[in-house]
Amino acid sequence: MAADMHRDESPEEKLPFGLSRETDIVRTADGHWFHEGAPIDNPKLARAFDRWVVRAEDGRYCLKNDINWAYFKLEGAPYFVRAVHRSGADVSLLLSNDAEVPLVAQSLREGPDGVLYCDGYPGEVARFDSYAAVQLGEVFEEDEQGPFLRQGNARVRPPRVDNPLESLPHDL
Repeated sequence: MAADMHRDESPEEKLPFGLSRETDIVRTADGHWFHEGAPIDNPKLARAFDRWVVRAEDGRYCLKNDINWAYFKLEGAPYFVRAVHRSGADVSLLLSNDAEVPLVAQSLREGPDGVLYCDGYPGEVARFDSYAAVQLGEVFEEDEQGPFLRQGNARVRPPRVDNPLESLPHDL
């Protein structure tokens, strides 16, 4: 799975010359990257960082590419939903790491700030950016109880939750 980290090194490995896999790189909850407190303004570098986010074997998040990996501080969801694609009744999500995954409607939830979240991968949360949220809105229907997403004969209504970074219980 793309969210898993496969490598031969352990997090405790000793690097030469006092080097460390710890960094001063931070990604904020709204998806902005910083290094040593300064914004990373290069859009290509920020986009590369989005694609390199994976969970390390110790449960922490890191940036991993074909050459190296390093830990960073993550505030918020590890992934963002950048676009919503429809093919008939099927809905898929384009994530910030360029993976396209099926929407699990039962995992949709609304945070206290009105932002939509879902599980991009089992146990891995994705936050909808505004463009994707508008696209998803086109898939919703509405009745006297409010908006819902139709899944077969079921009507799925995303609940408002206090902590959208926690996955909802649902069958996959």
